[in-house]
Amino acid sequence: MNQPETGIARRYLEQTRYHRRAMGEKSLTYPRAPLYKEYPDAAQRVSLDPDSVRRDADLWQCLAKRRSQRDYLDRPLTQAELAALLWATQGITGAMGGYQFRASPSAGALYPVETYLAVHRVEGVAAGIWHFQVLDFALELVAAGDFRQPLAAAGLSQSFLGEAGAVFIWTGVLNRARWKYRERAVRYLFLDAGHICGNLMLAATALGLGVCPVGAFFDEEVEGIVGVDQKEEVALYLASVGPRA
Repeated sequence: MNQPETGIARRYLEQTRYHRRAMGEKSLTYPRAPLYKEYPDAAQRVSLDPDSVRRDADLWQCLAKRRSQRDYLDRPLTQAELAALLWATQGITGAMGGYQFRASPSAGALYPVETYLAVHRVEGVAAGIWHFQVLDFALELVAAGDFRQPLAAAGLSQSFLGEAGAVFIWTGVLNRARWKYRERAVRYLFLDAGHICGNLMLAATALGLGVCPVGAFFDEEVEGIVGVDQKEEVALYLASVGPRA
């Protein structure tokens, strides 16, 4: 006889199902986190141009050519390339009724995923950890320095995380979605991160760049690198990006 599954994954899925009979019930309530995160005291700030790079590319060719790329050239990414990738992933594309919409979809237009960048080699941007400030389309310095070795180590010793031009690090701000969707919000955090990374891969392919998504990492180490509290903001996903070797 098959024994019922009792692991945390199965229990979470069961306990966050929607049921018609219970849709009106409210149990836990959570504070609403601000829609945008900012670092107003950042020591450095780099403004980017969202229109700096646009290339006509055939969507179907990009889909066919997309591959996980782990080998990169030594040349740095340009600011224009980085700006194009940031716009394609979380750039603001429109507004309606008080909501601002971005290039990737999000449950309830709440956008609980934050983008950090471990910059290794980007023209005009110092090495370090940067936060992408969506509203102003700018980078805010979180921590200066060489994070190639710590990031590769945090990524289960995957050396290409220290060899790429930059690594996108996505975190989830739990209460930005949990106030509305409660515990089911965690499902949406990972879905949103997947949408964002999908856009990154297609945009990078259109620009002739390589990307490798990474879900294997030591969570606390990545959270420590970007400096989040590990409770209300957690690491979700990584992706290295750079010129294809």
